Amino acid sequence: MLFPLRSQTTRLTGVNDISATNTRPPRELLVQPGAIDHHIADLTVTASTDIALAALQQALGQHDQWLPIDGDPQLPLGRLVETNSSGPLRLGFGAWRDLLLGCQFTTSSGKLITVGGRTMKNVAGYDVTKFMVGQHGIFGKLLTLTSRSYKRPAAALLARMPYDVAKVSRLLTTACRPQWAMAREGTIYCGYLGDDAAIRFYESSLGTYEATDLKRWTLADDVGFRATNWLGNRRATLFRASVPPAKTLDFMQQVSDPTSAADPIFGIVVGSCSIGAESGAMEKAAEQFGGSIVFDDPARESFSGASGVRLHLLKRLQSAFQA
Repeated sequence: MLFPLRSQTTRLTGVNDISATNTRPPRELLVQPGAIDHHIADLTVTASTDIALAALQQALGQHDQWLPIDGDPQLPLGRLVETNSSGPLRLGFGAWRDLLLGCQFTTSSGKLITVGGRTMKNVAGYDVTKFMVGQHGIFGKLLTLTSRSYKRPAAALLARMPYDVAKVSRLLTTACRPQWAMAREGTIYCGYLGDDAAIRFYESSLGTYEATDLKRWTLADDVGFRATNWLGNRRATLFRASVPPAKTLDFMQQVSDPTSAADPIFGIVVGSCSIGAESGAMEKAAEQFGGSIVFDDPARESFSGASGVRLHLLKRLQSAFQA
């Protein structure tokens, strides 16, 4: 026996009524510029992309939550997403592609597009949200983003050990798996985040893995350490190299940049250089170790060197989707 479908009207906060007439409501921003909509119980947040990362962290911190992402805290969220700014913390929590649930952006024609949403599984077909990460504004200008948030760790622990990628890799399969790892000047730093009980466990267990100089500190200290050593004290032009993890130390020694730092698990090396002979030597070194390198000057917001190839590919993708 077939039953007739009933018409039902659903009222959504801040959105026009959607009725059984299938009339599509006009597109609207989920949050206005400078605004944050924090769904505390759901551990999600929707924010305008003109908000700085530091401001978002402060708002989330009022409810004992945070966004576990590395990046310049003074830069707006939109720029961090469009440049795919992330760092060592991806080991424990993922990068922007893992954290984002949805976003809104405008196309070159000015059309407002909404993709994804607050639920964890909401995509059928292409996940356009991930497509907007690292696209440098070529596919569209981000206006709002919706992300997961996490309970704010109560404490943090820093462990230091000699540079040995194999040793750190073995840690990944143990109960002492770090939330982040970073290499600088022949030393690997491993970071641990959690509640007091978890930090006490790490303190009592890490001696087995030859970790030295265990230092317990606050989450703010942990964030500041990564911010200073991953992206701090840089000259104008930044480089980001991708090489096999086992070759990160060799590459760092080859480029001889005292400001460089590496993620030894993912094989990412960041630092600064001058465009010209120095950047050319770095490109050759990256190729020698089976990797690649891109350069970005934040002041000019331009691409150079191998980054020009990335720009060309992004524009080809843009043309393909518009065809």
